[in-house]
Amino acid sequence: MTDSTQELLLGHLLGALEDEEQAEVERRLENDPESRRELTRLSRQVVSLAALRRAEPPPPGLAERTCRFVFEHAARPAATEPPKPLPAAVAPPVGKHRFTRLDMVMAATVAVTAGFLIFPALQNGRFLAQKTACQENLHELGKALTQYSQLNGGYFPRINPRGRLAAAGIYAPVLLQNQLLHDVSQVVCPGSQLAAQRSSFHVPTYRELELSPPVTLARFRPTMGGSYGYNLGYVHNGAYQPTKNLYRPNYAILADAPNLDASGRQSLNHGGRGQNVLFEDGHVRFLSTTKTPATGDDIFANDAGQVAAGLSPDDAVLGASGAAPMVSAGR
Repeated sequence: MTDSTQELLLGHLLGALEDEEQAEVERRLENDPESRRELTRLSRQVVSLAALRRAEPPPPGLAERTCRFVFEHAARPAATEPPKPLPAAVAPPVGKHRFTRLDMVMAATVAVTAGFLIFPALQNGRFLAQKTACQENLHELGKALTQYSQLNGGYFPRINPRGRLAAAGIYAPVLLQNQLLHDVSQVVCPGSQLAAQRSSFHVPTYRELELSPPVTLARFRPTMGGSYGYNLGYVHNGAYQPTKNLYRPNYAILADAPNLDASGRQSLNHGGRGQNVLFEDGHVRFLSTTKTPATGDDIFANDAGQVAAGLSPDDAVLGASGAAPMVSAGR
């Protein structure tokens, strides 16, 4: 990794790039795993700066001397000789406290101003770190799903249309069963609420799901797929069909899980600012809306506006872990 590349990535974190540089960084992040890993490393370092914050008292009498100097020179007519230098810091007499209310106000003003400048950069760095780590998860899951499709006639995991295992999150247990999911934390977005429970998070095996009593199964379903949403397949002539891997660049396979209570079902994994989406050809893109730019397809609802299997092979719909592909009668 060259110094110039690191500088570009750091500028990306702090929002300090020109448009052309920003576009170049985004291209690198989309196509280069090493750049994504380096951005994650840098963003964690930026975020860690927040832990170094501490209050530093100003030199005694600094605010008072500075204000007096400014007021004296502002009240004078234009001088013909160079202005006197700002008085040097002088220690107050022993036993006297010269830190006045004015000093406190000035110090607070400086602290607040610094906060306005620094804290947004730190927050943006944290957001970008989580977004990048999430994208890396989706890249790895995309590779696993491609391998699965190559071993299963070109198809992604099939979701039971109805019954005990009719849930989009079945993708994770299927990948686990086929030894394609090597780290269960890959199905947990670092920006999601589930990330706080990562140490205790559990992806059940397929056998566990088949043998679990209803109460246990009901507990598994909402989280067994982690904090991502999975493709629900589609319906053809009234029958459910699993999705076939055609490597389409605008067909969504995985994304940050939708939130059914939010406007447009926007994911909450990244503070409601958007969602990372894995497309069938393997590329990942962060979308600020729930519609794909090229086709306008809503990734969280089918063409009838339902959270259910698509109505055609090109109608991609992603459901959260517990979502069933078929709409129940009466809904």
